[in-house]
Amino acid sequence: MNAPLVVGIMHPPTWDARPPERVAADIDALRALDPRIEIVDCRYVEDFALRTERGRPGSEADAELRSRAPELTPEQIDALARVEVALVADLPFDVADHAPRLRWVQSVAAGNGQLLSSGLPTARITATTAAGVNGVPIAEFAFARLLAHYKGHRELAERQREHTWKAVFGTLASGRTLGLVGVGGIGSEIAKRAQAFGMTVYATRRRTDTPAPHVDRLFAPSDLHTMLGLCDAVISAAPETADTIDTMDAAAFAAMKPGAFYCNVGRGSFVVEKDLIEALESGHLAAAAIDVARAEPLPADDPLWDAPNLAISAHCSSDGRDHFTGVYRLFRENLARYLAGEPLRNTVDPDAGY
Repeated sequence: MNAPLVVGIMHPPTWDARPPERVAADIDALRALDPRIEIVDCRYVEDFALRTERGRPGSEADAELRSRAPELTPEQIDALARVEVALVADLPFDVADHAPRLRWVQSVAAGNGQLLSSGLPTARITATTAAGVNGVPIAEFAFARLLAHYKGHRELAERQREHTWKAVFGTLASGRTLGLVGVGGIGSEIAKRAQAFGMTVYATRRRTDTPAPHVDRLFAPSDLHTMLGLCDAVISAAPETADTIDTMDAAAFAAMKPGAFYCNVGRGSFVVEKDLIEALESGHLAAAAIDVARAEPLPADDPLWDAPNLAISAHCSSDGRDHFTGVYRLFRENLARYLAGEPLRNTVDPDAGY
């Protein structure tokens, strides 16, 4: 009963940009939960491209990706042999073999692709995500993109660059219908803001038998195209699973209303990018915004950069300054639950992929 409970801090240190004293306070708060807790710094960091590619279903069997994974140092090997709980962004492939005492992994991100590609969850190891931590900042970002489209901000900026005093009148969001593909932590916050602006909100969700807050009508995923045809704007905030890859393809964009707006703040693999470009070039979509892409960082010669009326951001819709405050708050709550033998929040469902 007095054996240490070893908690490994494994996420990239540069991701937590808060002042050192705030980071130290959160670590101390973890220790304060139980005198047995021992904090071990055992960072395991992969490069951005590998992390993105490992987020896709099936990557656990990709020999080329495995060859690019960093070799574990002796210090990391020793730490992993002792860790029971870990706070991570990246994990080695086959982590269960490296960490025989590991029982629970908490991701600092909402997505779980890296966890799945490491062989998690298992009968022994529970995996949880940080879903919901970024709900408010990403919802604000996505809704800002929507409002910027309706209010003509791109055209206004062009008139300013040209030193041209010419009125550009926007249109109302109020009275329009917004469709949400994914109504989890992010989608729920978007729905709240949309209703506050007088919009009708539709959403897709696996379970349609219980209401979702701030959503006027729920559709099953199989009825996505029906929902798309009823919406003036659509925002995707869905996780990456085998079932969501290539969801927004040519048929899905064709199902949308002519002149509609589309935004993706979920995962890049959700969109068939050439089909998005064609929908914009044809004028079927009035405009779109993406914060994620299939290849990140997006190559300089990628045709997305030159797609008409497409706003691109570099996977930065969250609030980098306060993200880890929310992460450590969730981790501390889950660690208290773990100590008490209670169910953890945001547990990954191995069957559903989320």
